[in-house]
Order: sequence, then structure tokens, then C-alpha cells
Amino acid sequence: MVELVNDFSEIKNSNLVVFMESILDINLIKSLKLDKKISNKIKLTIEKNENSLIDFYIWNENFDKLYVIFYSKDSKKDINYFLWDTFPKLPSNITILTNNDQNINNLLNNSILSRYKYQEYKSKKEIDEIYFIVNSENKQIFKDRIKTIENIVLARDLGFKPSNVLYPESFAKIIKQTKFKNTKVKIFDFKTIQKKKLGLLEAVGIWSAKKPHMVIFERIINKSFPTIWIVWKWITFDTGWIQVKPGDHMYEMKWDMCWAAATFATIKELDEADLKVNIIACVVLAENHISWESYKPSDIITSYSWKTVDIIHTDAEWRLVLADWVSYISKNYKLNKIITIATLTWACMVALGYRYAWVMWNDEEMISKFLDYSKSNFEKYNRLPFDDYFVEKTKSKIADLENLNRSVFAGSTMWAAFLSNFVLNEEWYTHLDIAGTALNSLEPYGYANVWMTWFWVDSLSTIIKNLK
Repeated sequence: MVELVNDFSEIKNSNLVVFMESILDINLIKSLKLDKKISNKIKLTIEKNENSLIDFYIWNENFDKLYVIFYSKDSKKDINYFLWDTFPKLPSNITILTNNDQNINNLLNNSILSRYKYQEYKSKKEIDEIYFIVNSENKQIFKDRIKTIENIVLARDLGFKPSNVLYPESFAKIIKQTKFKNTKVKIFDFKTIQKKKLGLLEAVGIWSAKKPHMVIFERIINKSFPTIWIVWKWITFDTGWIQVKPGDHMYEMKWDMCWAAATFATIKELDEADLKVNIIACVVLAENHISWESYKPSDIITSYSWKTVDIIHTDAEWRLVLADWVSYISKNYKLNKIITIATLTWACMVALGYRYAWVMWNDEEMISKFLDYSKSNFEKYNRLPFDDYFVEKTKSKIADLENLNRSVFAGSTMWAAFLSNFVLNEEWYTHLDIAGTALNSLEPYGYANVWMTWFWVDSLSTIIKNLK
């Protein structure tokens, strides 16, 4: 629970958390009339000019304890990493008072997101009670950020749901029941997928009891505006088929849908935004279940674009579901830009770990926006090379294309190259590989948690909101 309040008088039995960056910020708590010993210790802490968290029992009518968070402007430690260290140490019932509007977002992010817990299936739940006191002129900053955080939490919650609960049809129902103000939703069931001859998507999901679905989001603001298409795949559980996942990694495969959860959250975030571009977004939903009837290495499958694909590896299924939808949207919509996003490859994590995502392809304008965003924001991107050499290496000797080339080790780039074969009208294209960042299996950092993180809800929605 997070609530905005006007002053101390509205609070009972909480703990006051005050964020300070200078000696002048002591005036924020002047009305508390603190004991001189407490005031002097706070002053000494600020004078040391070192990042600190100090606390005092004050036992007044509103608060039990006072926590002072001091952040030195000379600190080499990023403020989000400092707050990530600090907020999990605080009690569950806190009231936060900030020194200026610039820190509202930082404090909101860390008070909620760094303390995130998925508790839907817990018998006993831990509930935080968080209050914020901000000036009247900054209330809109608070409200805007809370809305974004709610969408980030939605992405995390969906990502943690088990695959026996969240599968293609059940997620399509969640989307159908969601109220959008400005976004039109189209849902393709399995029969529609077959009717439209989306052969690659059909092959991926046909042998599961949970049949594939497709969801298209349309936010057409003005037909004269440029149109951007955003596509993600969602494999609600990725067994790998006959080339099955190693046993130690199978548990993680429910998270193969995490970027589509973030897609849904991003579309909700953009639904009421003041945009100068049209948005078409697509979520591909499938489950690649082991079956004696599922496709095998050396099978050849015909795509929606009529290009044939030689199956080299059955676990390279995401390229198939995305490929059909790249060509479908390219054919059926007039687009200016295409953005595809997936947790593509372990190669991405080998190169960048869990804190950077790849960005690549030929849309220099969009790529530069992601790289510029990285310079001053929490979500980070790096660029990969991309050229015709990699596209040529996706060709097959016995079919049009193959879904894996073992001789080229540039895994992330190669799978983006595979998708490039399905762009039908030479649209400007950006591809993001968010493998490590979306599914952070190493350790929490900043306000990114372990496992399903929400990565790129912030970056993508912010960039699109500022496009013209």
C-alpha cells in the first residue's frame, strides 16, 4: 500500500524516513522539535559528507522512529544503488519525506521496487504501509510515477505466475478483461492462427494442450503520424522439445514469457500518454511442450511469408513465433519503424551479464535514443554490430532459411539476422536482446529484483512518449 498524505498530522504509528543531501535539509523536520542530541548527531553525519543511514527513537504521537538517509552529492555510488542498500533495512510501515522534487522518483522506485516480493501463493503475506509527503506542486510527479510503478509491478507479478495458471489462453483472457481507454485489442485464437497460415507459430504451439494465441494492440492516434510496431514473444513454458532443456535449467522456463508481461505493462503505460506516434504492438503466446508429435531437427516448416525454414534446433522456437509476426504485421500494416524485443540468447548474458541489454540493427535514430537513455537512467543498453554478412549466414542449403547456424558464434546478432528475413517492406528496424536484464538470476541491484525484473517498461515507454 502506497498513499500520498499532506502532513504529519495524518499519520499514526508509522516511522519517519527523511532524505537529506545538505545541512539545510534539517529544516524538513524542524516541526518535530527533536532533542538536541539527535539534532547534533544528524548535523555531524551531514558534516562527514558520507552516505549514511541513522535512526533514533522519538516516540511522538505520529512516529516511533526517525530514519535519516543522507546521500552525499560527492558520492561515487549511484543514488539508486545506495537506496537499494538502504530501503530493505527499513520497517514495513514508513512515511517518506524528501528534500526536493528530483528525488521523488528515486525514493518511490526504491521504497516499492527494491522491496518487491511476489506473495500471491503465500499463506501469510507481508504488507508494506508506505506514505509519502510531498509539496502540492509535486503531487503530479508522484502520481505519474506511481502509475508507472504499478505497471512495472504488474509485469513482475505476471512473470512470477506459474505456467499451469498463466498459459496462452488464460493470459489472452487477462488482456481481454483489461480496460483500455485508447487502445484497441484483437485476439487470435488457435483456429484463427491456422486459418491465417501462420505456419511457424502453429508448429511451435500445436502439440501442447495449451494452444497458442496472438494479441494485437492498436493505438491509432492520427493516421498522419508515423506508426511504430513493437513485438514480443511469450513462451509460457519452454521445454526445448526433443532437444530438451538441461534439468537444472528447466525450473526457470516459466520465465520465458517475461518480456511479453513487460509488453502488456508497457502498452498499459502508453494507453493514456500524450503520444505523437501511432503504436501497433503484438504479443505472441505459445507453449512448446514435449510431444511425440512435435517437430524435429531436420523438419522444414513453411512460414506466413511462404519462406521455408529448416529446423536445425528445436529449442530455437522464439525465432519462429517472432518471424511469423514480423511478416504478418509488415504485410498488413503501414509501418515506419519496427522494434522487436526478446530474451534471445545466453550469448547476451555471456557478453553483458545481467545489467546491460543489446540494441542492434539499422534504425540509427532509434538505436541512438536507447543509447542516450542509458547515459542518465537506470536501464542500460549497449550496441552490437549488424550487417549483411550475418543475414547471409541464415540461409539454408535445402530450404530458404535455417533457425540456427552453428558456425557463427555471434548468437544475439545471428538471431536478429534471422528475423530480418521477414521484414517485407524495408521498415526501419531495431532489435533488443534483453536476456540477462529481463530475467536477472544473479543478484538484486538498484531497484531490479532477482528473476522477473520488468526491464524496458521504463526505457521503452519513456522513449516512445518523447518521439515526434
